[in-house]
Amino acid sequence: MTVSEPVALEIVDALSGLVRTARSYAHVRHEQLGATGVTLGVLKRLAQGPARAGDLACTLGVSPSAVSRAVATALHLGYVHRTTDPADARAHLLALTAAGTDELDRQHREQARSVGAVLAGWDDTKAAVVLAGIAELDGALAQTVAQMRTGAVPSPLAHLIPTLLPSATDTPSATADSVADEDQTTPNQNEKAYA
Repeated sequence: MTVSEPVALEIVDALSGLVRTARSYAHVRHEQLGATGVTLGVLKRLAQGPARAGDLACTLGVSPSAVSRAVATALHLGYVHRTTDPADARAHLLALTAAGTDELDRQHREQARSVGAVLAGWDDTKAAVVLAGIAELDGALAQTVAQMRTGAVPSPLAHLIPTLLPSATDTPSATADSVADEDQTTPNQNEKAYA
């Protein structure tokens, strides 16, 4: 089964619009949250398990200094704690505290209410269909981007990727809730930041 060119172009147009809207949303969230946007991204990543600060920067696609500031905020607020890395006594691991878990849960509830308000006319069935399509498309695009980064033969859609993905000079250059400093994104990350 193959998608026709006209339908593929409609998808590209819709995704381009979605990316523009997501950038606008990220900009507004950055104005509202300030530096806490990256802090929220750190908390979300640490909910998966302890990590080093450098690994957080790579995963979130932000500079080490942005993570350092976010970690300092999270430590001050009691959302994370630092322990010695058992694999390397010279390094430290960051882990989520109970207060950090509570804050992350509060943020998730707030985000769910916000999305629920935006999708007020939808039911769960429609939302599930859209979510499945977005997830499948995201997986296909992520695979294409990974192929492009490793120099593997790109997929037939590779020429469309630059129109869908923000360039390193676009601002804001992070996901809506993990807003990086404008000039601090790391250009060739192999992991996506979902914060």
